[in-house]
Amino acid sequence: MSPLDVLVLGPAEVRAEAVAVRVDRPLERALLVRLALAAGAPVPDNRLAADLWGEVELARPTERLRVLASRMRAALPSGAVLRRTPGGYALDAVVSDLAAARTAADRVHAAARSGDHPAAREAAVEAAGLWRGPSLGDLRAIPFAAAEGERLEAWRLDLLVERLSADLSLGAGPEVGAELERLAAEHPLHERVCCLLALSLYRGGRQADALDRIARLRRKLADELGVDPAPETAAMELRLLRQDPDLLPAPQAAAPAKPVARAARDGFVGREADLAALVERLSGPGLVTLTGGPGSGKSRLSVEAAAVLRSSGRAVTLVELAPLRSEGSVRSAVLAAAGADDVAGCAAALDGAVLVVDNAEHLVDEVADLVAALLAEPYTLTVLATSQRPLLVAGEEVHRVGPLGPAAAAQLFELRCAPDQAGADPGAVATICAAVDRLPLGVELAAGLTRALTVAQLSARVNDRLRLLVGGRRDAGGRHSSLRAALDWSHDLLDERERTVLRRASVFSGGFTLEAAEQVLADELLLAEDVAPALAELADRSLVAVETGAGRRFLLLETVRDYALDRLGAADEGAAVQARHLSWCVEFVRGATDDDFASADSVNAVFAEWPNLLAALEAAPGTPRAADGLRLALELHTPWQIKGWYGESRRHFAALASADGATPGERLEALSAHGFVTTMVGDFEGAAALLETAAELAAEVGDDRRTMTVLYYRGIVEIERGRLREAFPPLLAGQELAVRLEHRQRMSAFADALATLHLYCGDAAEALAGYRLANEADRAAGDEHGLARGLSNEGQALLAMGRYGEAVELADASDHYALRLDDRQILPLNEQTRGVAALCTGDLAAAERHLRAAVDYAVTDGTGASMANIDLADLLIGQGAFEEARALLDPIFAEAPAGSTPWLAARPVAAALALAVGDLEGAAELAESTAAAHAASGFGWPRYTGLLADVRERLSQG
Repeated sequence: MSPLDVLVLGPAEVRAEAVAVRVDRPLERALLVRLALAAGAPVPDNRLAADLWGEVELARPTERLRVLASRMRAALPSGAVLRRTPGGYALDAVVSDLAAARTAADRVHAAARSGDHPAAREAAVEAAGLWRGPSLGDLRAIPFAAAEGERLEAWRLDLLVERLSADLSLGAGPEVGAELERLAAEHPLHERVCCLLALSLYRGGRQADALDRIARLRRKLADELGVDPAPETAAMELRLLRQDPDLLPAPQAAAPAKPVARAARDGFVGREADLAALVERLSGPGLVTLTGGPGSGKSRLSVEAAAVLRSSGRAVTLVELAPLRSEGSVRSAVLAAAGADDVAGCAAALDGAVLVVDNAEHLVDEVADLVAALLAEPYTLTVLATSQRPLLVAGEEVHRVGPLGPAAAAQLFELRCAPDQAGADPGAVATICAAVDRLPLGVELAAGLTRALTVAQLSARVNDRLRLLVGGRRDAGGRHSSLRAALDWSHDLLDERERTVLRRASVFSGGFTLEAAEQVLADELLLAEDVAPALAELADRSLVAVETGAGRRFLLLETVRDYALDRLGAADEGAAVQARHLSWCVEFVRGATDDDFASADSVNAVFAEWPNLLAALEAAPGTPRAADGLRLALELHTPWQIKGWYGESRRHFAALASADGATPGERLEALSAHGFVTTMVGDFEGAAALLETAAELAAEVGDDRRTMTVLYYRGIVEIERGRLREAFPPLLAGQELAVRLEHRQRMSAFADALATLHLYCGDAAEALAGYRLANEADRAAGDEHGLARGLSNEGQALLAMGRYGEAVELADASDHYALRLDDRQILPLNEQTRGVAALCTGDLAAAERHLRAAVDYAVTDGTGASMANIDLADLLIGQGAFEEARALLDPIFAEAPAGSTPWLAARPVAAALALAVGDLEGAAELAESTAAAHAASGFGWPRYTGLLADVRERLSQG
């Protein structure tokens, strides 16, 4: 009998000799598919069990598989071969639709490489036609089928993208653009779809929309994944900006050439020479400042330079200063962007990179001080600043960005005006552009008014109004004063409802949804139902930008936002609107989760609004809103923990902890949270003091739930301080309280913390039991953050017990959740587990690879030395790389207080290093003092006490 034919590109189907075979039960059908995908190779029982039931501990998995295989064999026709081998079950079967799709896909790629677009399209259509529906759509409840189905659907999407790419290469029309719009909405992070859509828009004369698509993709990648676009995407953006002629379809012999004037560069006309000179200058270290009037294009020029540098492989960090207002906010923003806690760490993190600080004019002194301090550090750092005035820092190179030339300004106006006004009287266009000083933003605003007025009407009015208001000195008035004329005039064309919405919308940072606007902007003078039509009118007049995607999001251009903020202040509405904005932020975070942030989706939802949350937090201290600011910080405490944003959290709690109007319970929560994040940034003594105060307040408040939190954090700080015996009482008391209150999340947290304490004290078996108890609870609750942490910790316990393979499996399982959360604490711990396991099993190359990856996390994030430094140093000592080992240990001893857990773990490796370099006296002193410190603290972590015992044994042998 011929092998069974199994189809997977749709609901699973089975055929024998072209006759359908019914396998009704999903598990039996899933087993058949899994074995068919193995192409006749045997699949081990443990792998099959995990694929069918997931990574859970099954009772008698081999027996379960035997029953399942027996039932499956009974459903198959006689002659079908299911074999039991020493390596597992094997099935004689082919997956014909998958094989046919692979063959067609190979033809797609071969044709695409050779430029044969018709053949590529034909093969892509053939491949896509093999799908009968969602891949393995009937088996998605089975673990392996869920993963395999997603992979096949991703491949299906790739083939569809290949077909659309071929369509565009063949000069396809608007129907392809519509299909790409749909795909982009369904897959907002798919870079190639975005690039093809941008290309389609560009070819349709919509360059502004094309560039906006890529800009939105860049923001989404940064916000949701924390990554930059791929080089191919950056290259496409640059080609769009440069109007690369190759972006246009090859002309057809029979068709007349199409005009392409409206595909001019959007907002970046006439700056090619400036860009080339700026990129060349930024190749070396130092400070370059772009100066010029508001709206002259300084920010745009800096962004273009950054894009060129990124495309060449240069690291670029961009910090937007326009939203910042408070003293010290520049330093905090730059350090946060670099992932550092101080100036030295920031300079180190940015070594060899380019730091772009945009819109510095309103904080010029603070920016100047910080830039001077960064450039004084012994690193190679390039800083590009944009400001209306120089920073006056030694060595600064100032480049003025002036108005556009007459032809470039007219080209930009032609691009941005209403479609029915394209090709208007050049003299009228020149008059309008001159009235706004040919500054790019002024030209765009004026062009946007052609949606309401013709070019002739606009030209007839512009001299009487705009030219009058922009006359005089360019530095008169406030920020963007040279564009005041265009903005004032645009404002005067609005009715009172639209003016009110515009000025109040300035309170938002980073954009806003309609629902947020209705809640924040409306009051007794402005009805909520009036907000949407007003926003629609403002968008039509280009005073508000609209982002499309899964929903609509509104943005104010920064110049417009500043103008609107002035209007808000003049109307004396700022405090009231900011109060409503802060209240919305609190409600938003509270409503973002119904699982106490157990899932990655709820955490990511919060940080999608981070610019608004940050603006509200920054504006609250020292105002009557401070108590609400503290409440927002308390709501963000768990998301901050999950993201590992301890420095950011600490900054806000320090500013808001003493807020007037907070209840004693809220002050207690704030003290506890402040103490915890202070622990996590390494200030153990400061944390202990805060938590001591929190304990005193807890006794007064008498709130068991909050007392439980204080006990948990006090236990954590004692563990980190290396006072292990002192950590038991608060953790045990807190665990007892959590059990009494039936607080599931805290029960899990206490079990995990106590397990860590047992591990550090040397009882790995007790630690393993505790970690498993915590993980069972988190698994039942679907707590992804808890599982990321708990599975990683369980792997650490197994590592200490010498069960290296199991430890690595758990590190891999933890990665699943840590990657979804972008948990920058857990991911390096898992790399460290893999590295130590490889080291202990003799695979030194793999050990070094994983341990260096773990160390690199800390370097990249600017979080300082980590425990991976210690293990990598141990490996390097064995390889004779003594100086690098010392360089890894030095930061541990510089950053970790004497007696702390990292200090206690690093000392045995330091003793081993002294012994390796022949310093017997130093090694002996280190070994004995370390043994005493271990005994005093109760430290017994097997990995490090074992190293110490080895050093002492070697010393005793002379």
